[in-house]
Amino acid sequence: METAIHNVVGLHAGSVWEDIQTFIGQFISKNTQGNYSRSLEQFFMWYRGKKLNELVADDLPIRNADMIKYQKYLREHEADYTNATINNVIEAIRSLYRFLKINDYEVNPDATKVKPLPNDSERCGELYVHEAEEWANIVLATKKGQEKSALIRLAYTTSFRKASLLAIEWDDIKLNLSGNYYEVTVVGKGGKKHTVAISIELYNELLKIKEQKYYARYNDNKIFHLSLHGIQDMIDYLREETGIPPERNIKFHSLRNVASMFGTLEEAKRHYNHSSIVVTEKSYRHKDKDMSNSISLRIGKEIDYGVFEELSKDQLIELIKEQEFVIQMGMEKRAKEVVK
Repeated sequence: METAIHNVVGLHAGSVWEDIQTFIGQFISKNTQGNYSRSLEQFFMWYRGKKLNELVADDLPIRNADMIKYQKYLREHEADYTNATINNVIEAIRSLYRFLKINDYEVNPDATKVKPLPNDSERCGELYVHEAEEWANIVLATKKGQEKSALIRLAYTTSFRKASLLAIEWDDIKLNLSGNYYEVTVVGKGGKKHTVAISIELYNELLKIKEQKYYARYNDNKIFHLSLHGIQDMIDYLREETGIPPERNIKFHSLRNVASMFGTLEEAKRHYNHSSIVVTEKSYRHKDKDMSNSISLRIGKEIDYGVFEELSKDQLIELIKEQEFVIQMGMEKRAKEVVK
């Protein structure tokens, strides 16, 4: 009986884990709570090799040098965190240490202060499908060309993030039961699983990577073996080769927004695995700066079908080729129905 009483008292005597829960619980937003929890869990796993519920008071003291090292670790992480994300993670740690200090822990919150990274939250530039296809062809002539080309094609087809692409293993790709396409499943941002269909042709491009002589030295079942530095060099090279000016702000992440010009906003939301359509609209829809086709100008305007009768067959085909890809696909589908 006495042992049981001591156990009950121990559960309510306070602990590092309980205090961290109190710290996180003070935030009203569930999103903020989740972000802080993940940031702190990741930090202490790096710093002490422990989960939050395993920490003791002796694990908490920290030096400024440790924080600088952690910031560097995040900058070089394969997840390719933005500076804004890293700054938010550091702020979560600093906020916890200020909380611990006023709750009588022997820690120095000033030691967690590091110079914030410059703001890089500006949206990356828009890349179009014909440019992405050109990149995939150009890079074939470079070192590991087939692998780089397949990475580019998979990137703009699936819109997966760089970290997810590099983590894909062969077992993550399954042939659909219909046999008409493959399905690629990754674990994306926030730990959410995401599955996207790819064509048989694209899967065959991936298989060509296995045919490269250097590939025999890998036995980890991963598809891609490209470093972050190597990918950045590739993007720099392709921007120069295709004459893309710096002001367009084209990055590897720009491949992710290629798909935004296809389909409806709702389809794009599902493709990007967004929880809210607002995120899709804000971040990934290509902004059409040409207002000549605005709704306000189309209202009340009738189509003169007679002008099409004046075109030759070749002129009509060229006109179709100039339309957006999604329109061409719709016309192709309808044409096949007509000629049956």
